[in-house]
Amino acid sequence: MLDGSFLAQFHFLRPSWLLLMLPFAVLSMIQWRRSDLGRQWAPVIASHLLPAMIVPGSQRRLFSPLWVSIVLGPLVAFAVAGPSWQRGESPFAQDAAALIIAIDLSTSMNESDLQPSRLQRARDKVLKLAEARGDAYTALIAYAGSAHTVLPLSDDSNMLLHYLDALKVGMLPRRGKAPEEVLPIAERLLAEQGHGGSLLIVTDGANNQSVPAFAAWAENSDTQLLVWGMGKTQEQLDRDAARGLAARAQPLQESQLKAISDAGKGYYEAVSVDDRDLRNLTRRINRHYQLSEDSARPWIDGGIYFLPPIMLLFLLWFRAGWVLRW
Repeated sequence: MLDGSFLAQFHFLRPSWLLLMLPFAVLSMIQWRRSDLGRQWAPVIASHLLPAMIVPGSQRRLFSPLWVSIVLGPLVAFAVAGPSWQRGESPFAQDAAALIIAIDLSTSMNESDLQPSRLQRARDKVLKLAEARGDAYTALIAYAGSAHTVLPLSDDSNMLLHYLDALKVGMLPRRGKAPEEVLPIAERLLAEQGHGGSLLIVTDGANNQSVPAFAAWAENSDTQLLVWGMGKTQEQLDRDAARGLAARAQPLQESQLKAISDAGKGYYEAVSVDDRDLRNLTRRINRHYQLSEDSARPWIDGGIYFLPPIMLLFLLWFRAGWVLRW
């Protein structure tokens, strides 16, 4: 059923071919005038004899070569002009759906409230996310007090697995927790790739400078920010302690993470024991790609849908006596 969106998006890919309708119209008009036998013989046959002298079976009957050509000509011009009303899938869809993953390697990621540690849980979650994305381009950044590119944008998931295994707390030269250091590196990596994308920060906290830094970044960037909280909040740790479970860990700074997410116009997702967090993040990554890359998707040439009726009408010219006389 046609709706408003169909009419709003309908256009022709090659509109100049619609000019073919003009010669079709002229030729059809000439044929129409020539098919009027009464008009042709009126100057030489008496008017009372004319009806009896005209052979029945005029070209003007509904199912005739003239009428079929009148329908066929505009139909061919319409199909060749390339009517289009919907976009297809981009042949570079996997390449364009870029994701920058930044993993926190500060000392708090060694906490064991998530078994065996927050960093190991982050590795496992990121690997599942990479598997769900297939061969889409993914980059890896490690940060603590400073940020460093571990793996530039690559569609080799095996490379990502190799570098993830090598990440360890304390391996970076500067101590601290500065997720804002990731922002210029992520922008550079996405600019080199030439398309928009998403930045996923996997961490358990931030610092006081992070919120204004993310707010300033969001003003000039179309990159989608996703923040993935790894760890348990103080409330969750208290519940674990009430049940007699080990609960001595630095709590997840969820309020700070939500603050940088809001400042960066992004989305915060807390780690879950099942795959609910993975599904939410994957859905947001894909949705952002569809919105930001919609203009890059090619229009589908709807002219191909008119080929079957055109070919069927052409088959009529194989009938005996089915001709247009000039």
